Amino acid sequence: MPIPLLRTLPKTLLLALGASLLANPSQALEQQTIQPVSIPRYVDLEATLEAVNQSTVSAQTSGAIKAVHFDVNDQVEAGALLIEIDDTQQQAQLQQARANLAQAQAQNEDAQVLLQRNTRLYEQRTLSKGEFDSSNARAKSAAAAVKAAEAALKQAQEQLAYTKVKAPYGGIVRARHVQLGELVSPGQPLMTGLALEPLRAVADLPQQVARQYQAADQISIQLQHSQLQPTDVVLFPFADERHHSVRLRAELPAGSLDGDQRLFPGQWAKIRVRTGERNGILVPSVAILQRAELNSVYVIHNGEPHLRQVRTGERFDGQTEILAGLQAGDVIVTDALAQLAAISRKEQ
Repeated sequence: MPIPLLRTLPKTLLLALGASLLANPSQALEQQTIQPVSIPRYVDLEATLEAVNQSTVSAQTSGAIKAVHFDVNDQVEAGALLIEIDDTQQQAQLQQARANLAQAQAQNEDAQVLLQRNTRLYEQRTLSKGEFDSSNARAKSAAAAVKAAEAALKQAQEQLAYTKVKAPYGGIVRARHVQLGELVSPGQPLMTGLALEPLRAVADLPQQVARQYQAADQISIQLQHSQLQPTDVVLFPFADERHHSVRLRAELPAGSLDGDQRLFPGQWAKIRVRTGERNGILVPSVAILQRAELNSVYVIHNGEPHLRQVRTGERFDGQTEILAGLQAGDVIVTDALAQLAAISRKEQ
């Protein structure tokens, strides 16, 4: 009488497996003796992806908004011109600073020439020490005035440059805080943006888990279709006062994808923390025969394979943990489908 499990598999699959076994009969006989192994112990925590570079650009000078070149959801390149502020006042200040510098340089040149002449006269003892000291002080004051004028010119140039607000990095615009013609002052927010790369996963660790963290290799980032190893991990050196948890940030490698899907800030993820090891039983994932919600393994008893239901746990690189149903010393078939095909061929 056929085993009920055979009815759940397509006949073509059974025939193909049977043909494969005829070509390699030992495939159905491959077995494994169950031995306890060391299994990593993990804690999974909910995390959120966020942009490493995200900021609000503020005005550094005053004036009216003359032009807005980007809006919400626009893609911008690093250094792109975002906003222009009317620069009439800054241009006037720059011209005045240049004039002040020219005047200070002229006065300094005159003072230095006078000092040189008075120095010769003083050395010839035809000039009093008081007049020499006075000319020396005027020369030093004129030189200092040149430096002050140069600093004022540099400041005026910076204020003029501040009227051209540029993107500090490439990314997208999240929010625009000003309108065309609006008067702004230093410190007023202008535009908020973020870069789509690099990203990092952020989670709050319970204190007992945070105490077990020692190195970055304990951390992995679990996405819906993939798993990533972070390039950098930062565990905050203090706990949250309200929830008594410790924040952890794990930076994703550049160009990270979840399967074929690009990752974006705000998406959900998991941070897996390896907290230790435990003893358990691992079997090849292909040794498990699944029917609906039931999992079974072929166990060799008296030289014959018999199905035994098992309860499975986590998967580890092609192997599955068995929580119940097997014990040390049991002998299992390592390929359940191949064994099923062999049984079907034998019964036909």
